[in-house]
Amino acid sequence: MVTLGEIAAVASARLQGCDAATVIIGVAPLHRAEPGQLSFMTHPRYRPFLSDTQASAVILSTEDAVDCPAPAVVAANPQVAYARVAALFEPLCQVRPGIHPTAWIDPSAQVAPDAWIGPYCVVEADAVIGAGVYLGPHCVVGERAEIGTHSRLVARVTLCHRVRLGQRVLAHPGAVIGSDGFGLALDTGGRWLKIPQLGSVLIGCLLYTS
Repeated sequence: MVTLGEIAAVASARLQGCDAATVIIGVAPLHRAEPGQLSFMTHPRYRPFLSDTQASAVILSTEDAVDCPAPAVVAANPQVAYARVAALFEPLCQVRPGIHPTAWIDPSAQVAPDAWIGPYCVVEADAVIGAGVYLGPHCVVGERAEIGTHSRLVARVTLCHRVRLGQRVLAHPGAVIGSDGFGLALDTGGRWLKIPQLGSVLIGCLLYTS
């Protein structure tokens, strides 16, 4: 639970017609919101819902705040403001440190003590698993791959050899990062030769892949 005052600070917004001490327990669309919930409006076609919404406040733009019949959280960019505020209500699984008995980890790999290595994961030679990392079931971390702190591989994610992930990267189920491309060369005999993929993949911080 957070207050409207705290929400305004997170969203870099101002309050209009509402009490900063009002407690918000979640978010919902304009036509479904109830007291204690926050809603948002990012397009003028939804303006008719403002007069009937039960939301404790609505995130909207400076232009839409003019003559707004509902309590408002006024932001320069309502969509960005909503993204920041909604993150306050997103339930995240806490990483429990440990290694599942079915996981296999090469002795040369480095795994932070507070990381979680889930069921049937494979961590190959010289891989590095940073602090607070979560590896869901059936993930594969290739040789010399590196995963930055607090990154999360949800399930069945494959990092090929020498792939590097930054901090707080989210990889969705089934993602394959660092696999070969389609580089082929045609020789004089009409044969297709595979061009070796000698590079790797570097993903920065605060990103997600699928």
